Amino acid sequence: MPEHDDAGQRMKRIYCTPDDLTRIRIGAPLGAMGETVLATRVVQRTDAPLYDGWRGQVRRAMPDNFGVLADIFPGVDHFVDLITPTRGARSMSAGIEALHLASRDELRREVEHAARRRALTDHPLPAWTQDLYDRDSAARRDVAGAVEAFHAVAFAGRWAHMQSYLEVAAERMARTIATEGVERLFAGLAPFARWRAPALEVLTPIECHDEQLDGRGLIIIPSLFIWPGPKLLKSTIDKDAPMTLVVPVLRDIADFATAWGPRAINEALTALLGRTRAAALQEIAEGCTTTELARRLGVSPATASEHASILRAAGLVESWRYRNSMRHQATTLGIALLDGDLDSGVRIA
Repeated sequence: MPEHDDAGQRMKRIYCTPDDLTRIRIGAPLGAMGETVLATRVVQRTDAPLYDGWRGQVRRAMPDNFGVLADIFPGVDHFVDLITPTRGARSMSAGIEALHLASRDELRREVEHAARRRALTDHPLPAWTQDLYDRDSAARRDVAGAVEAFHAVAFAGRWAHMQSYLEVAAERMARTIATEGVERLFAGLAPFARWRAPALEVLTPIECHDEQLDGRGLIIIPSLFIWPGPKLLKSTIDKDAPMTLVVPVLRDIADFATAWGPRAINEALTALLGRTRAAALQEIAEGCTTTELARRLGVSPATASEHASILRAAGLVESWRYRNSMRHQATTLGIALLDGDLDSGVRIA
């Protein structure tokens, strides 16, 4: 059983062998389906102040078929893991297709696992969820329709910005492993996790057993809507597959605002930097490559590179080479300037 820390919080221990530590890597973001599933759970909670403004807006426009999702993705208790069977689908359309194509055996195991855990609570899993086994069932179509409807309300056309934010966060985590090592990555997961060799201890809201990786390795994925702490997912059909640890990427409301999308133009900053360079800083705050920056600004790659270089020299931007491109990200000072507040605007991604 997991132990409790000094503050009485439950901690789940993930035991890592030396071989596991060499197999820890950063995975691609969950995609539209996975983040929508997690957002479904957050909107039902009342103990997540970081999301209060967002939750109020979403609840005023809740789709009529949201009850389908509330049945299988409650805010508390155990949920049916549709993330693992559909992971890797970046867009919502790809996620829906992956849901329709998910194997009968995998969904049966996920439903049965959730049903066993929920049987011990006040919210047993509804009987209709057994129909999810069949690919052509009305249940799968109903869930797909409900996920699409809620996604449209929950992300309000901002999914592209949020996806970009998560991709940049994943790239930065991957750079940390590559340049500073896995223990430095673990340190960056605080306060949601801590490394106490030979185990990575993660916060857990419910009692659950510890895990032994036993050489399978671990994939760590940043998420916007995982709450109140990391979630460990594992395949029900491939016992040798690496486990997946989904970790929060947001630390405060400033992070959420940055992930949500473009800010209003800061006219004072425009007067200071010039309209094009201020626009460049704003685009870079969303995370982009030099090529993407050039396309968004409507300038040549050489001009975009020059803007980024000047902003970097001023301490407003940091850049690094990733694969065959140069990626840029606004610094804490750059975010503060965009927000018009030099005392805040901290971004942790």
